[in-house]
Amino acid sequence: MALRPNRHASVLLARVTLGVFAVTGAAVALSEWGILPRQALLVAAPAIAAALLLDTFLYNEFLIGGGTQWLWVEIYAFLYVQAVIVGAVARGLRAYWTEPIDG
Repeated sequence: MALRPNRHASVLLARVTLGVFAVTGAAVALSEWGILPRQALLVAAPAIAAALLLDTFLYNEFLIGGGTQWLWVEIYAFLYVQAVIVGAVARGLRAYWTEPIDG
């Protein structure tokens, strides 16, 4: 088998993960700059919601007021987590579809 299932490559720096992160990050940036329509932010909707929840939690629980300058750092961190999940799913599907069929 070509993928060697006992030796898992790191999904954190895989080409699929970095590609998804670059595409979603570019879509968010271009949408914020007005080059793409605002609806392009839908690709980042889970990351934006998670960042807002984290920012609210940190303020309510620890009175850490990060504000808007840290919100975008949080959004891009969650965009990276989103890209890692997509990369892991893509890697899992690739491993599933490249297994030999025993017949």
